[in-house]
Amino acid sequence: MKKHFTNPNYEGVPDPEEIREHYPIENDSDALEPFDDRSEHREINSQDPDELRYWTQQFQITEEQLHDAIALNGTSVRAIKKYLSV
Repeated sequence: MKKHFTNPNYEGVPDPEEIREHYPIENDSDALEPFDDRSEHREINSQDPDELRYWTQQFQITEEQLHDAIALNGTSVRAIKKYLSV
C-alpha cells in the first residue's frame, strides 16, 4: 500500500521519500564544468592580441567573429556570451 501525506490538502499525493527511492537522482556534479562567475563581469580589450587570442579560444570562434561580436554588443564578456549563446 502506498504512503500518503496525512495533511488533507495533499490527499492522494505519494510520499516524496517513496518517489526519491523509486526515481533516484544521479549525482553528476563531477561531470559538470565549474562556473567562473568572475569572467562574466570582465571587459574584453580588443586592442590586446593576447586577450583576443584567449577569448577566441574560450568562445571557439575566429578573431574576426570576435571583433564582429564586440562591434555589435560592446566589450562585456557577459554580452558577448549571450550574443554567441555560450
